[in-house]
Amino acid sequence: MLPARHFIARAMPGRLFFSLALVATVVAAPHAVAQFDALKVGNPAMSLTRARSYAKRPTGDAEQKANFEKFIKAYYLPLMTQNDAASLSNLAKLRSDFVRSFLRSADATVAADVTNWTMAGMPQIVKGSYHPAVRYNAMLLIGDLDAQYGSRTADAKPLPQANEYLAKYVSGGINTPKAPAPLIVGALVGLERHAGSLAGLPAANQTATATALLAVLEKEDFPHDIQPSVAQWLNVMAARGLGKIGALGDGNKVHLAMMKAIGNEEARLNTRVRIAEQLEGFKPAYESATGIDEKQTVETLLQLATDIAANEKERAVEYEEEIVGPGGGISGGYRGDFGGGYGGAGDTELPSEYQVRRILLRLSGLKKGIDAVKPALKDARYVGMLDAVVEAADPVIDEASDRNTGELQLTEHVKQMASKIAETTAALGVEAVEAPPESDEEAAEELMEGNAPPAETAAAAAP
Repeated sequence: MLPARHFIARAMPGRLFFSLALVATVVAAPHAVAQFDALKVGNPAMSLTRARSYAKRPTGDAEQKANFEKFIKAYYLPLMTQNDAASLSNLAKLRSDFVRSFLRSADATVAADVTNWTMAGMPQIVKGSYHPAVRYNAMLLIGDLDAQYGSRTADAKPLPQANEYLAKYVSGGINTPKAPAPLIVGALVGLERHAGSLAGLPAANQTATATALLAVLEKEDFPHDIQPSVAQWLNVMAARGLGKIGALGDGNKVHLAMMKAIGNEEARLNTRVRIAEQLEGFKPAYESATGIDEKQTVETLLQLATDIAANEKERAVEYEEEIVGPGGGISGGYRGDFGGGYGGAGDTELPSEYQVRRILLRLSGLKKGIDAVKPALKDARYVGMLDAVVEAADPVIDEASDRNTGELQLTEHVKQMASKIAETTAALGVEAVEAPPESDEEAAEELMEGNAPPAETAAAAAP
């Protein structure tokens, strides 16, 4: 059986994750079902169709109300604790349907009842002797609970009790080796969602949420058996949550933590880019910020720019060497308008779409970060340096966005961009640092659009 960190690492990035059905089957196979608890699934008392209808349009009939309560408490919630392979493969769908049918689309009174019943039971599942995927699912469900449900995240008001539970779990868990890492991830997913609706929470909850997210972002060594890439993903999730809050913190401590994470040259380059992109959420705060260390801020962003440019230049040169045959002849072709293309005579396959996408998303993320912090800078020299970086990157962004641009044309402009950025950053003594190894597959996954939260599969392999 593969270790937990393998499944977590493969499940984390973007939309490219294993299905719960696949991993749950793999994980469940070596275990006897009796190793895990499961609540007894009672008589549903009413059909799923009728329960959904009642949730939207409750009647005043006492028997119907009692039957609906039995459906939720004795049937549906216990259904999400079963540990056979078929049940585990359906776990994510059960939770999604539950949230949609009985919380977000339900009558406000019904939703409040279901929320209370769920909050009363899920913490027991999280800490109980249930299957790891069941416990993770319960944590995610806690994060879905609101005191007031809305069609948009901004309209929702998170349930204070749920928020308090998540914040405490994250704050304590990141310093406790025995806390299962997937459960910390699940709690962090909920906290990140709550960060987008922070105004709907009491002041104490707002403070606890921001504190927990900052603690994760600042955390360098997690006391858990997880790969560095997973720890870095936790940092990214925390940065996203803090970006949604948009406050720089007392003494600019959130800003300082963001800069430290962006400048962490032991982290993957894509991780640093994703964190830099979250600076966009702080732009209103930067417009009135005081006490920002301008030199440190600019050096951090220039270092990121230099590292991106150098890494992309290296990839561009490697591609040119592969695609250009002996004597300078073209053995491959352009994306759509030169040479053999994807079916050409050459042996070299052209870069798949995600490689161009990587260039685009890296440079776009860098540009968002630069645009966000510029209002806080008073030194015209520093502003000019950042403007020069953006000016060098813009043509590459435009060309990477245009499918009519040839691959070799793009690589040539990438090299030109790298030279211009190196010339700009040299004024502050900033030089490129070789990025940690990162396969093209990982780069594609980590920069996939949508930024889906970690897959349910992360929990299925927890110890």
